[in-house]
Amino acid sequence: MSRNSKRTKSHHSPTTVPEPMAPMDEPAKENPFGISFVVPTEIVHLPSGGEFYDEGSPMKGVKTLEIKAMTAKEEDIILNDSFINQGIVFDRLIDSLLLAEGVKAEDLLDCDKMALLMSAAKTGYGEELEINFFCENCSYSGPVKASLSKILEDMKNRTFSIEETEDVKYDNTSKTLFFQLPITKIDVRIKTMTPADYKYLESSKKQKEKLSLPFSDTLEFLRRVLVEANGIVTPAELVKLTEVLPSADARTIVRIHNTSVPRLDKTQELCCPQCGHEQKEDVPFSLGMFWS
Repeated sequence: MSRNSKRTKSHHSPTTVPEPMAPMDEPAKENPFGISFVVPTEIVHLPSGGEFYDEGSPMKGVKTLEIKAMTAKEEDIILNDSFINQGIVFDRLIDSLLLAEGVKAEDLLDCDKMALLMSAAKTGYGEELEINFFCENCSYSGPVKASLSKILEDMKNRTFSIEETEDVKYDNTSKTLFFQLPITKIDVRIKTMTPADYKYLESSKKQKEKLSLPFSDTLEFLRRVLVEANGIVTPAELVKLTEVLPSADARTIVRIHNTSVPRLDKTQELCCPQCGHEQKEDVPFSLGMFWS
């Protein structure tokens, strides 16, 4: 220490502080693969627009979700035999891709799940989808290519909404449908099923099967969606009504509900490769493409 101190004093005044040596720059490491190691993400616009969810749902009012692109990790999920056999493979895939905290696949409506899966398919397997096409102008019949990117982009302006008819009225405030049943002529009001409703029915069915008790899918569905009948809103009275409704009335409730459930609009302007005629077609996006 003393020799070092003397050496320092012989070259520097007591008030001089030696300048720190600048760190040597490390040579830049070149990426040998030509791709980014950061997994890209995408913002997906939801067909539901955040509507048709319960007030307590984390999805209430949420119009978009951010997901990451598929990688080898997600490929393992969609090839997992256990997930496939249990029917949960796509929910597991969505859970792996979602970046929003507090949101899981079980919280989502089917149409919003489909939008996320379409985005995942685009980033994982390519944005072009070959479909069968029949031209209304020249009768060409053959393959054309549709764009998943175009469908996803158009979703920004395709938020689902229920359109009223002469027989069915829609209350946007309560999100309920009002109409008259054809046989009993009872005026009923129904709501559309939410993810929480579907989860309840699934849990109830499993519980009754476990106890060897009967379970009626239609009856339980009616009890879940029916909220008013001829001005009566008492749950116990509505349950009694569902047990004696004629089949035609029950079918009417199911039909009106199913045509009012939020859905993904997959229509796209496609061009005939033979004559150039453009026409709107529903692009048949299939979940089977994840295994093709």
